[in-house]
Amino acid sequence: MHGNGSRGHDPRQYRDFGELRVIPRAQPRTVLVANAKGGCGKTTLATNLAAWFASREKATALMDFDPQGSSAHWLKLRPTAAAPISGIAAYGRLSSNETRSFRNRLPRHVERVVVDSPAGLTGTDLYDRISDSDLILVPILPSPIDIHSAANFIREIEMTGALREQNKQLLVIANRVRRNTIMFSKLNAFLAELGLPRVTYTRDSQLYTRAAARGMGIIDLSGSQVEDEKTHWNRIGGWIEHQLQLRHQHRQQMLQR
Repeated sequence: MHGNGSRGHDPRQYRDFGELRVIPRAQPRTVLVANAKGGCGKTTLATNLAAWFASREKATALMDFDPQGSSAHWLKLRPTAAAPISGIAAYGRLSSNETRSFRNRLPRHVERVVVDSPAGLTGTDLYDRISDSDLILVPILPSPIDIHSAANFIREIEMTGALREQNKQLLVIANRVRRNTIMFSKLNAFLAELGLPRVTYTRDSQLYTRAAARGMGIIDLSGSQVEDEKTHWNRIGGWIEHQLQLRHQHRQQMLQR
């Protein structure tokens, strides 16, 4: 896994307390990728989003809570020449001399965290993951089974109370989509019925398989055949980053009251 190097500090970030100078540590902004159903593309979305943040020179960490360890494996395949991403394998049993907070600690100066959650996320674990996040992304495949499962998962999220209590935002991304199909129309109708915004969609493309096999995201690939997909991912990543910025601004305004 890749670690992130130290970055220089702006002298204006220092605060003087007599002779003691303290560097305030910025709080990283965290995106939770979650859906209780397996096989809906959580890892694909999480790894590609982490790669996009890293490509924008954001110090990025990818936290893998899925016992299958797919995101952690993807990081092991990542080329050293690619934009670095720190990895945290948050799954598995703790050793006798280890605490969960110690295992899941973030490297210093991390600015963006992407959390790949396991299938079956529910109850207290679901509440905790939402509480630790700034934005919740729910990938949904355009199929009747996946739409039904997603409806139940979104209802469970709402029942936890975490979104309402902590003013968190939930966004839906349609995954592996072929536009102008009946199921894509049904998915949009389902989201409209729930009053949920569909941010965008990822395409049903073999480019994702090619990228994943090399520990890369779409944004890391080169060649004329991937330009359309990279442009599409710049729209996805840019929109998500904008939402994180808006939430950060809202938080700052609340703190100043």
